[in-house]
Amino acid sequence: MKSKLKKLGVGLVAGILAIGAVECSGKKEAKVGEGKPKEIRLDFATYNIESLVLKEKGWIEEEFKNDDIKISFVESQGSNKSLEFLKSNSIDFGSTAGAAALIAKAKGAPIQGICIF
Repeated sequence: MKSKLKKLGVGLVAGILAIGAVECSGKKEAKVGEGKPKEIRLDFATYNIESLVLKEKGWIEEEFKNDDIKISFVESQGSNKSLEFLKSNSIDFGSTAGAAALIAKAKGAPIQGICIF
């Protein structure tokens, strides 16, 4: 179970990166394979158990260590705060409730939904 959870978490972040982290933070769009980031900034929150597990276990840091990519975690206190962090380019990936993301997108926020569960 532990191995499957680790693979799922690392695979999710790797998949997100393949889609393009820059689209979530409103940065200039980049194409897959055009360089690599020096740092990936993720939010974590008590309402997002997966983010807490990934942060505690260090799996994301482990996965990107050989690529010399720094991983930073920023605590968010809810969907609205996570969306503010994305809009202000304080994080590259954030987690929100579906309705909050939908409303933010409808209002023109430069975010892209990557995973819905």
